[in-house]
Amino acid sequence: MPEQHKEQQKYSPEARARASALGSLAMREHSALELRQKLLSKKHEPALVDDLIASLQQENLLSDERFAESYWRVRSGKGYGPVRIIKELQMKGVSDRIITWAKQETAIDFFAVIETVYQKKYKSLPWQDYKEKAKRQAFLYRRGFDHDYINSVIES
Repeated sequence: MPEQHKEQQKYSPEARARASALGSLAMREHSALELRQKLLSKKHEPALVDDLIASLQQENLLSDERFAESYWRVRSGKGYGPVRIIKELQMKGVSDRIITWAKQETAIDFFAVIETVYQKKYKSLPWQDYKEKAKRQAFLYRRGFDHDYINSVIES
């Protein structure tokens, strides 16, 4: 029997799952759903994973609130708008209540974010025709900005 396989058998399935979870959490914050999916993809038993998630939440090692706050900062820092960030957080299993709370906690100035994104992409060059204006608007919509934010940079 290979040495590594013998080594793995020394530890209980619970210990291996916990080590895997803590390794993932050491890299970055995760939502509970995200961590659950990751552990299940590593073939840990669903009941064991659910118990582990509950335990990690109780120990405050796993927190959707902390994850959402971090996610708002990271994604807005990469030039994404609130519409897109909200959708991404929903897909990661974060509740609407937590999403709204984290957005308020981080107090990100999305007018400044869209200004930075727009200037980086288009410098200070004004749009030439309505086709180009529509193209710029579409780019900003895909980045997750709504009409008010887009008008603030397109019309200035």
